[in-house]
Amino acid sequence: MLDRRKGIICMPESSFPQVLGRLSSKERRDAFKLAALYQSSTFIPTPLTFEEAFECMNGSDEQILVSLGLAMARKTGRDPSQVSSILWKTTRTIGMNEGPIATSGKFVVLRRHPMNVFESQFRVHFGLHNRRPWRFALFLQSYEHAFSRLPKDRLLELEYEKIPEQMSGLLNFLGVKDQGEWEGGISSFEKVAENCSWLTEITGEFNNKDQEKRARLDPRQVGILEHAIELTSPLRPWMCFIRKHYDIKSLKDIQSRVTKLHS
Repeated sequence: MLDRRKGIICMPESSFPQVLGRLSSKERRDAFKLAALYQSSTFIPTPLTFEEAFECMNGSDEQILVSLGLAMARKTGRDPSQVSSILWKTTRTIGMNEGPIATSGKFVVLRRHPMNVFESQFRVHFGLHNRRPWRFALFLQSYEHAFSRLPKDRLLELEYEKIPEQMSGLLNFLGVKDQGEWEGGISSFEKVAENCSWLTEITGEFNNKDQEKRARLDPRQVGILEHAIELTSPLRPWMCFIRKHYDIKSLKDIQSRVTKLHS
């Protein structure tokens, strides 16, 4: 819905904003490695080629993120001069938020019913390990700990089931005037959906099927998960260690991809 709005460019799911904020000064000077990091930390294949990403790797972290957004506008046939807001969707390394916080960017947390997030783990291959209720509960609390560290004056929280009615408030928060939809061009999500089977409905109209999806879960698992969430909730302030564990695993995966690109 946002990606169709004139003035907004949405980037494919990526940990690049977080990874960028953790680099040494030497690594920051290596444009080739920065481009490789962008490619490797964008988990849904980016429409940008390596060469197009390489051309964006100059300046501050914020300037690089903006440059990539404008490159995406050009790639999707939209006028970069009309872009007023660039959105990065990130989930994998959410605890490594020092880099994004250091920019002037704003933060949107999209909240979904925990049982729907749990149900989604059964539909994607990368959700294999999070199909265990107690592990998922700890995973959930680690996200909540990461969200609690975001600057409250730059944070907006939305409820998934109420997305359509919250759209005007979201646009106001982002500082984007409602100018209707882009004329021409193609959504970046339409491009990435060509290579991702689980994104089949991403470019359609918003259609909330969450209650239907929750009903697919085994009631016994639901009971265990509800109990696990209740018991792990008081542990949330100490979840930085769990979040760090997940983030480091993702970062190692990104670094291994960079090594392959370098070779």
